[in-house]
Amino acid sequence: MTPANLQIVRLSEALPNDLPALQAEAAAEGYRFVEGILEEWDAGRYLVGDDRNALFALYRDGILAAVGAVTPDPYDPVPDLLRIRHVYVRPASRRGGAGRALASALVQQGFALASRLSLHTADAGASAFWEAMGFQPDASGPRRTHLLVR
Repeated sequence: MTPANLQIVRLSEALPNDLPALQAEAAAEGYRFVEGILEEWDAGRYLVGDDRNALFALYRDGILAAVGAVTPDPYDPVPDLLRIRHVYVRPASRRGGAGRALASALVQQGFALASRLSLHTADAGASAFWEAMGFQPDASGPRRTHLLVR
């Protein structure tokens, strides 16, 4: 259950105005993967009509707190596998349920369409978070660190 002060929105018509600020925070921490959202958005990946490509924003008290996507796995394009990608939670919103709420929405979206979800973590903290969400370490696929099977 998502806490009352959190709102999750699927993005399909416009990116949040404050996405550049979130992207700058991610870059300051050394995470460049949020930039991939802009490239994929410009390429039309997240348009309405393709549920296999879904981009979500999480707002805490009306302020953009996190983003994340689920897409076909670009490194292992088999039909029963989707990949959770570009997940970033602003430091001020960590440890308050935002990451868990966003991850749950991404997993729910992914499992509605595929039986397996993959991801690649950037560091030990991210690995611990996703393992707490039920993902298992897995290096059997290209550029994959974790896998969750329905």
